[in-house]
Amino acid sequence: MDETLEARYAEILATTHPSFLDPAVAKTRGLSTPFLVNGPKDPSARRIMVIGREFGGKHWHINPEGGGVNAYVEKALAKHRASLDKWLEKGGDGGTTFFNFMRALADRFDPGGLIYSNLFCIDAGGGDPSCSEYFPEIKRVSKKLLDVQFDHFQPDVVIFAHGSASAATRREFFPTKGVGSVCVGRRDWEDVGISNMQLWEFELYGKFLCYRIQHPANWRGRAAAEAARARRHLLDVLTQTLPKRPSVAAPVADAGVPVIALSAP
Repeated sequence: MDETLEARYAEILATTHPSFLDPAVAKTRGLSTPFLVNGPKDPSARRIMVIGREFGGKHWHINPEGGGVNAYVEKALAKHRASLDKWLEKGGDGGTTFFNFMRALADRFDPGGLIYSNLFCIDAGGGDPSCSEYFPEIKRVSKKLLDVQFDHFQPDVVIFAHGSASAATRREFFPTKGVGSVCVGRRDWEDVGISNMQLWEFELYGKFLCYRIQHPANWRGRAAAEAARARRHLLDVLTQTLPKRPSVAAPVADAGVPVIALSAP
């Protein structure tokens, strides 16, 4: 149990209307209840945080049973832990490409260091919530939760795997251009035939090593082959470059993630 993380999540959820935590109301709106994210099971492992786009299932409805925000947080984190353990088992998710990628990371690196998050903490019927009338609030809460995750987990590597459909929101959350830019491009692999749209390395907030790939969806044809090649290349890159975590983890900052304005590439 991570009481500090639970308290930070509870503080965020307390700023939204209680109806967003009510599974009955969420269902009438065609939405899930908020998806909350655990840290790594092994704090000493190299931490790889994978950010998908939204949960994608139709049954992420946590019932706090009258216990309020704190009860919601506790139950949501317990479900996240149990679900990720199941999904990392071969076939535990029905064989989706996204969790095949997660299992590939677990096989290549320490599965105890994996962190599974999403760009959006609420989905709409298992999909993109951007057409929901509640999207502005979904974005606000999602960004606050992501900020806590970056600050609290201090990942060694972050993989943005949400794809191009929600790229505009990612750039809104983490600007790549202008005075408020927090991303600096480092490299791509177009020289070996991998498009920048398929794989890009960048630095976030002047401290987090990040990669952007397409969402590992069940595509077919040429696009699927290009995306699969990019994912395989990323695994090889990480094998060569993933920093080793020191034996004693650095202390977690008390405040939120520092925003460092950096010039765009």
